[in-house]
Amino acid sequence: KALRQALAERFEPLWARVYAELAQQMGPYAFNAQGYGQRSLKNLALGELVLIGREKWIEQALYEYKQATNMTDRFGALKALIQLDHPARKEALDDFYYRFRHDPLVVDKWFALQAGSDHPKTLEHVRLLTRHPAFDYTNPNRVRSLLGVFGQNRAAFHRQDGQGYVFLADEILHLDKINPQIAARLLTPFTQWRRFDTGRRALMKAQLERLLHSPGLSNNSLEIVHKSLQV
Repeated sequence: KALRQALAERFEPLWARVYAELAQQMGPYAFNAQGYGQRSLKNLALGELVLIGREKWIEQALYEYKQATNMTDRFGALKALIQLDHPARKEALDDFYYRFRHDPLVVDKWFALQAGSDHPKTLEHVRLLTRHPAFDYTNPNRVRSLLGVFGQNRAAFHRQDGQGYVFLADEILHLDKINPQIAARLLTPFTQWRRFDTGRRALMKAQLERLLHSPGLSNNSLEIVHKSLQV
């Protein structure tokens, strides 16, 4: 993320020009390839500008979030804002949830966006989200949106201190008693443990061994853990 931020600062004039030109060109929302491409590039530019951390870009993203007339732009602005530790982050996240709290698919996207973020506190955010009123361990889609996406988040899951591994292993143990099939699928990131550096390999293997020796682990999960350690 530090490298990306440095590059965003280096190319700020370019990103600013791209954003301004596309924002000016955009007409009423139309579901077509050209409109989708323009909005995607505009939102990418906005995300890079917000990452720089200048107040003017944060304010612009919050303005765009509030004024958006379509989900692509609203979600793009939200995605830009959640990168930072800034009051605008919470304001936009809270507003988005309130607006769409009755739409399960959109709420799933809200959870997934936070679980996939490269924010340095993503693990802490995801831990809190497991206690959110809208999170339900008996809802497979909701579990995949939060815990499944977290397991694919290379920065947060593969933290050097290994806490991402401990957290997901804890969640798998809890979920295994509720939905063994989903718990087993959440093990997938652990099965790749041999591909990482020595330190992370040891930390991931330790969690697999902890799971292996956990009393009452379902056959679904036990089989995957056993095979992962045997290979």
